[in-house]
Amino acid sequence: MAFLKKYAFQIAISCLVVLMGFYLLYTYILKPEAVPSVKDPAPNFTLNDLDNNPVTLDSTDGKVRLVYFYFASCPDVCPPTTFLISQVQEILKEKGDLGTEVEIISITFDPVTDTPEVITNFANKVGVDFDHWTFLRGETSEEMIQLAREFSVAVMYDEEAKTFYHNNPLILVDQDGNIREWINASPNLEAGDKELTAEDVYKSLKKLY
Repeated sequence: MAFLKKYAFQIAISCLVVLMGFYLLYTYILKPEAVPSVKDPAPNFTLNDLDNNPVTLDSTDGKVRLVYFYFASCPDVCPPTTFLISQVQEILKEKGDLGTEVEIISITFDPVTDTPEVITNFANKVGVDFDHWTFLRGETSEEMIQLAREFSVAVMYDEEAKTFYHNNPLILVDQDGNIREWINASPNLEAGDKELTAEDVYKSLKKLY
């Protein structure tokens, strides 16, 4: 008893340090990251793959979908973002999750110019493996712009410049067809934003399965 009285303050401090250590361990290491809430139902679609087979969003239900809108003649963000997705694909392969848990879908804004041959050439240049990565086309740019906007992608076509202007999200769709997250694939590094890595994208996907 005398020992406890004599060292009560030191014991209390030691207990506090231990408790704080457990708190920090749980908060920053052990605590699971929160699963993103449902934002909106993803719009369904019927588009054609590179072999001209119809594909719907519903046909890929049961898996998490990483959806990306792009166009093959994009002069800036689309090629490096597609390469980033190819790195995500490699991680998914290593984990055994590609095709079993996750499918990748790329949809062109520009189906008239982006023929299957053009898309294949674009994809090969940036290291795409077509294993469980589907490239889709519609009939018209107007149709695709509307679909992209329904996915909350900001896009417009500049008639004078003959090009598309768009933001650059990776869209995560859950197994039931709900949008869970938009990941900005073009963070503002000059403003101090963290550069997005393939591991970051994989971790966001992993929260959903």
